[in-house]
Amino acid sequence: MLGSLEGVRHVGAVSVEMRGKLVEHEDRYSCLGPIPVDNLGVRLAVKRTRLYFIIKDKRFRPPPIATVQLVAEDGTVLGEEIICGKKSVLAKEEKAVYLGKDFIIYYSKAKEKGRNARFILPPVPFPEIEGLGFAKNVVSSSPSTLGDAELKESIGIEDDPELASILVGFDVVE
Repeated sequence: MLGSLEGVRHVGAVSVEMRGKLVEHEDRYSCLGPIPVDNLGVRLAVKRTRLYFIIKDKRFRPPPIATVQLVAEDGTVLGEEIICGKKSVLAKEEKAVYLGKDFIIYYSKAKEKGRNARFILPPVPFPEIEGLGFAKNVVSSSPSTLGDAELKESIGIEDDPELASILVGFDVVE
């Protein structure tokens, strides 16, 4: 089923060993830069009973929600990725700072609460699986660059920047 989606090049199950490696990569990646990064989506996906990977190209559909958020300690979203084809909703009094064409920072929120902010890669819905009657607790997420490279290497695919991986995890309805 996943293999029939437009833009999908490869699909497979993620081994128990690879699950552990993906978590290790997220732990290492989270502290590499000046702002912490928490790939919550991957951390949740690897805990699901079923975990699959997709290697996709640019023809794959855009995500239904932002896949990167800048979040304050209290959970306030200070900034987020702008999804192609979707507009960011700003309050009337809110000023926006655009980082490139695909990331927006909500200026007043960031000024007020941004001191100890971190980037979050949230769990992303995966409607193609959610609509099936056998799956529950569905989450998807993209692994860090380190995890992406290792996943591709494990299945014999060169680390081509035109291809990206997505993890899709879910529990089975009993």
